[in-house]
Amino acid sequence: MFKLDSTNIKSWEADFDLSEQDLVDQISNIKTDRTDTDLLYEVIIKSGFELTLPIIEHSADGQKVYEIDSGKLVVCVSDNITLEVVEGIAKLKDQLKQASMSVVFKDTGFAGDVVKTNAMQILKQAGIKSIWSL
Repeated sequence: MFKLDSTNIKSWEADFDLSEQDLVDQISNIKTDRTDTDLLYEVIIKSGFELTLPIIEHSADGQKVYEIDSGKLVVCVSDNITLEVVEGIAKLKDQLKQASMSVVFKDTGFAGDVVKTNAMQILKQAGIKSIWSL
């Protein structure tokens, strides 16, 4: 059952008097009481897809990867996203023979900045041009 709720994303506090703890709390932009499923459905809605479309769950290097609308949208909001996860998404694009695919990650989900940078290049080489993060 669905219910209307606020966004899963924290708003940025543009207060120059933030304490160190406030800044640490801002590292993750996802509200603490939200689940991966909450994030998934928000991405689906904000991407303009209908909630009635089938969602197929895949696994890449042990992380959940969701395919929506035959692979037009792929979402991975897991933590500890590795290059193996990204390579799994690139292979999924080939398997689905999808000409155009959008991929969404959780920004803080990458195993590190180097992984995030390399992930973008791997996906671009696979022909995926629409890549964004929450």
